[in-house]
Amino acid sequence: MIITKELFANAIEKLGLNENAWVVGLSGGADSLCLTLLTNEYAIEHGIQLHACIVDHKLRPESSTEILPTIEILKQHSIQYKVFTWEHSEKIVGSVELKARRARYEFLYRYCQETGANVLMTAHHALDQWETFFMRLSRGSALKGLTSIQPVSNFKNITLARPLLKFSPDDIKETLQQRFGITDYVKDPSNEQVVYERVRWRKAYSELSEKYGLNIENINKTIDRISVENDCLNEIANAYLQAFDTEKCVMLNKYKGLHLSLRIRILEKIIHKMSPKGKHLISYSLLERLANEICKQDFRAINVSGLIFRRDRTKNVKVSIENR
Repeated sequence: MIITKELFANAIEKLGLNENAWVVGLSGGADSLCLTLLTNEYAIEHGIQLHACIVDHKLRPESSTEILPTIEILKQHSIQYKVFTWEHSEKIVGSVELKARRARYEFLYRYCQETGANVLMTAHHALDQWETFFMRLSRGSALKGLTSIQPVSNFKNITLARPLLKFSPDDIKETLQQRFGITDYVKDPSNEQVVYERVRWRKAYSELSEKYGLNIENINKTIDRISVENDCLNEIANAYLQAFDTEKCVMLNKYKGLHLSLRIRILEKIIHKMSPKGKHLISYSLLERLANEICKQDFRAINVSGLIFRRDRTKNVKVSIENR
């Protein structure tokens, strides 16, 4: 399927973006190149300032020359751009994939600040969504985790937008060829290396979709339905937190009677809101333990993510920042 102007505009409008300056992350691969060109069309028609950001990770000797054709395309379409280079030591300790991702987002965030953009567009597509769902499912993720990649989220004070989430890699490549006449783009060899979990899932897609019906369309339906349930849980938890914001106290008489899943979600929101560590990732199993622990008759206090949960004289649980 070719992604027409109308289809892309519809995808953008569902994101509810109001800002008039956007940055798009561009690797030079088919996905981000197609996103950049589609977004440029939309930006021109709607008076939006568009900037493309390329990050050269210097992980392969040819990476710097690979981006030159991409830069030429940007110039042909009069798209403003900037190239950042990730300077690093010869040997990267730990996960190269994770550290490269963190570096990329820091450069993208910096460019958003430089340009005054409050929206960052990334080229996640339907197969990325499919892979993420199964990666999280295989690790025992709960409801929130199985919502997978959301169309809109936040990174620091920037809105992350993903308008291609409902389109497949085939849709994207067909659009590049048919609408923009592009058949040659950067092909990252790491996308074929089975040492990466995401690549292993991608290679399993054909068999799982053909034999068991676990295709993009069906999994997207599941994610959409899970997202509705997750939103409902959030609404109920937010209503409870209105009282917490006033007292900074978990009212145990009411809290104990709630369903475990709701008690866990409330605690997660409290920690995210109050923790000096910011949106610190807390495991579901730790939240589950905490939700049960504070309801016990003999509970006294526990430290979690820079916070102290302590039973007070009223036998409710007061939450405060740990003093160090």
